Amino acid sequence: MANEQQSFLKEPEAKKQKMTRERILKAQQLLKRYKAGKARLESRLVADEKWWKGHAWDTMPEQGNPALPKRGTKWLVNVIMGKHSDMMDAYPEPVILPREEGDQQQAVLLTSILPVVLEQNRFEEVYSQQAWEKNKHGTGAYAVYWDSEKWNGLGDVTVCGVEMTNLFWEPGVEDIQKSRHVFLVSVQDREALERRYPQLKNANLQSDFSLPQYRTEAGVSRGDKALVVDWYYHTYEDGKKLLQYCKFVGDQSLYASEDDPALAGRGWYDDGEYPFVLDVLFPQKESPAGWGYIDLGRDTQEEIDLLNEAISVNARAGAIPRYFRRRDSAINLDQFLDFTNPIIEVEGGLSETDMVPVQHYPLDNVYVQYLNGKIEELKQPCGNHDVSNGIPSGVTAASGIAAQMEAAGRTSRDGNRGTYRAYSKILEKVIERIRQFYDVPRTFRIAGETAAYEFVQFDNSGLALQPNPPLAGLDMGWRKPVFDIQVAAQKQNAYSKMAQNELALQLLGAGVFNPELSEQSAMLLSMMDFNRKDELLRSVQQVGLARQMLAMWQQMALELAQHYEPDTAERMAMAVMAAAGQAVAPPPTGQAPDLENVTDPGNTRPMQRAREYARDVSQPE
Repeated sequence: MANEQQSFLKEPEAKKQKMTRERILKAQQLLKRYKAGKARLESRLVADEKWWKGHAWDTMPEQGNPALPKRGTKWLVNVIMGKHSDMMDAYPEPVILPREEGDQQQAVLLTSILPVVLEQNRFEEVYSQQAWEKNKHGTGAYAVYWDSEKWNGLGDVTVCGVEMTNLFWEPGVEDIQKSRHVFLVSVQDREALERRYPQLKNANLQSDFSLPQYRTEAGVSRGDKALVVDWYYHTYEDGKKLLQYCKFVGDQSLYASEDDPALAGRGWYDDGEYPFVLDVLFPQKESPAGWGYIDLGRDTQEEIDLLNEAISVNARAGAIPRYFRRRDSAINLDQFLDFTNPIIEVEGGLSETDMVPVQHYPLDNVYVQYLNGKIEELKQPCGNHDVSNGIPSGVTAASGIAAQMEAAGRTSRDGNRGTYRAYSKILEKVIERIRQFYDVPRTFRIAGETAAYEFVQFDNSGLALQPNPPLAGLDMGWRKPVFDIQVAAQKQNAYSKMAQNELALQLLGAGVFNPELSEQSAMLLSMMDFNRKDELLRSVQQVGLARQMLAMWQQMALELAQHYEPDTAERMAMAVMAAAGQAVAPPPTGQAPDLENVTDPGNTRPMQRAREYARDVSQPE
């Protein structure tokens, strides 16, 4: 766990301590109870990881000759690789929307700043790792902390992944935020702990509590390690729910927020929520953790491996001829087994019973068909269709290919929507950390509207409680700026890009980008649904508004010119009509417009058409 709010990590005076040794011992017993309720999940996670690392045969009953090598197929691995690729193609990007008009500027800044905060935390790497965890084991776990040691003590938000075997919650809850207590246990070097906390020297840090260990290539020893527990729980003061935090190892308290005078009546984090977010693939009852694709397809993968091994053994048996040989046979075995020697010596007579071929019975094709059927059975529930892996399906029509790809991506899109919901919760916690701790302005480099970099300063003044405007002279109290979070895919695959480009070409052909059709285009776009529609709709409306304003100014200029400069007015009218794309017959070369025989120069045909055009544009019905 990151080092949170180190300025608070001061040992309180013993006489004022609320976090006593007895409370820590009770917390240890509670932690053991939580671990017991999570035993089946831990066993499943360890077994799933064996499958992922190619040790699936270790979890299966012994089959056939134990001396033969056991080789597993990778159909289930292919499923997880495809789902992980889909998640990375749909890497999320946030748009922050205000709930009140006065928070628009803060929403715009947060939309630009939050991706920078995540980038500084290498969130794409964290997201990728938890995408593997979600698809393999069913749950990706994130934590959003405040690390006061970042940036030379200035502090900043930390977003990181959490190992599910190290996280413990109340058995039976489906939302981790509803657990009465939450524990995060980490393995840390004892010597490093003693250097940071001198009071731990010569202390008994041993515990009968243990964490499950995965099978790794390197033998990991925990003999010189200690288990450090981060304990989160809630208290109530004056009816307000407060989040409290305690760090302890063994029966020694390292820090307790209840004993910190700076947090009296406030709690650890102002939002009062545990700093953890779980991204679940397939939810299950009475648990915040989910099932993954290994759990979904493991039984079918076992049958595929067992049948594939049997077929492979049969094929090898048929490919290598075998013989029965009598013990008293006179055949020279060395020469018989040497296929480069054309002559085999025999002592004495040779009978048909000296060497008899072992009869081989090849398997019927029905077994291969059964194996292929099992492979298809694994693909279907996992949504790992051939078309989604780029394998031709026999369909050549573009519409048919598009329909197949659309159907093949349903499961991935459904899983990505769940990830987007978890991503929104992560950003909500990031905003709350900024609201609580960004007392000093920070400088961020963001991309401006012209794609050039801009440097902006940001602090929590715009996120703090804001006074409500008085009503009829009455004080209306304070309000907390709250924002809605919309999430879209930042990266798109080649197919979605092609579809987006094709849509843009169709809109261009339909005249949506024609300024003269801005009103109709706005109505059309408001009825459609596609990515970044709102941006395009705003652009079309702005172009239409700019066109109306230009026509209004043109009309005013024509009226002034008619009054003071009739000759200039005629030329201006012709220029306006030409800019509008309407044909205007110019006067003969070298000849000025004949205005002497016109009673009112402002009533010439070009002038009338220009005025009508400007009026129609600036004053639409």
